[in-house]
Amino acid sequence: MIATVKNFSDSLGVQFPTSLFRDVTISGNEDIEHITTKERIAAFCEPIDKFQSEIDWGKPQGNEIW
Repeated sequence: MIATVKNFSDSLGVQFPTSLFRDVTISGNEDIEHITTKERIAAFCEPIDKFQSEIDWGKPQGNEIW
């Protein structure tokens, strides 16, 4: 998909087709926050790093060496 940056009064904006938003809950005149890919990855990984320091795999089931 190619989007074009357009002038809207004293601002620049990008117009997206409505079909792009059919599966998300975004509607007209709604504020959205732009974050970088690095910020998005950090937000996605935060719960894993914060709450999951070790995984309990249960009791050994054979001849595993720990």
